Amino acid sequence: MAFLVVALTEELCKFAVLRFYAYPKRSFDEPFDGIVYSVMASMGFATLENILYVTNSAQYGQGYQVAIMRMFLAVPAHATFGVLMGYHVGRAKFETRRTGSLTILGIFWAVLFHGAYDTFLFWQQSPELDAYIPDFLLFIGAVISFIVSLRLSFKLIDKHRRLSQRSFMPGASLSLRRAYEKDIPLIRNISQQVWPQTYSTILSTDQISYMLDMMYSEQSLNKQMKEQHEFIIVNDGAEPVGFASFSLQQPGVYKLHKIYMLPSMQGKGAGRFVINEILKAIQRKGGQALQLNVNRNNKAVDFYRKNGFEIIREEDINIGNGYFMNDYVMEKKL
Repeated sequence: MAFLVVALTEELCKFAVLRFYAYPKRSFDEPFDGIVYSVMASMGFATLENILYVTNSAQYGQGYQVAIMRMFLAVPAHATFGVLMGYHVGRAKFETRRTGSLTILGIFWAVLFHGAYDTFLFWQQSPELDAYIPDFLLFIGAVISFIVSLRLSFKLIDKHRRLSQRSFMPGASLSLRRAYEKDIPLIRNISQQVWPQTYSTILSTDQISYMLDMMYSEQSLNKQMKEQHEFIIVNDGAEPVGFASFSLQQPGVYKLHKIYMLPSMQGKGAGRFVINEILKAIQRKGGQALQLNVNRNNKAVDFYRKNGFEIIREEDINIGNGYFMNDYVMEKKL
């Protein structure tokens, strides 16, 4: 009953939504999307199932008790089963030689953990077992099966995240365009989304606000553009997702003043794509090196190192109001 009737039927219902609704969509464009869509299908199923369980239990005065119990176990369990299925289905779409086997494997793991979880709960209702095994031990068995499923889900999520990052093809949907004064509100909007997240562990909230006002006010951005800072907007399809700016510092040496991507684009190779395009542009202009400043405590230091930049010196820049920028100056020679 637990494995072949309940678990198999319910997981096949979720799989049908995943395979025939989400799978063909153009937005299903990386392996991690298998997990995203599968979990969403699972949550939709759990919502409908909860309504039916709670409504039925309310007739006996136990609606609240059932709702609370399912909130902490049944709903998260459905999510973990969705991860197990979605991980394999996400791979199946992009590993075309193994599509069938990976799909079956996804259904198998979801049914296995779902069935194990339900088995312990069904045993609680068994008069034959009641005399030998206390209900609380069977409940603990269900909890343990859920915890195992949860831990495995986190591992698969992390594994798929890294797989999707490697699968992402920078440039496939990204494009760059020159930014002008009319784009200043857009640049300000992106910076206000990116800066708090980027610098919250490095700078105080007051310093972040001060630097945003100092560097990203309309007057400041206007001035930078007039000083020959070349701004570019990064688009993902038709959607603006980032910006950058650079300028000539001295003959043959350019400086990358800014490069920021929305949080949703970080870790997908977009930053590397933008830097490579800027390097190509300055090389066409006769540039021999690209320099940049980065906060010494910013994890972006490792990102720049991986992209061929080297630390050439340290700078402590007084920006007023008692604040300093404690930076590395990094350089990549062309």
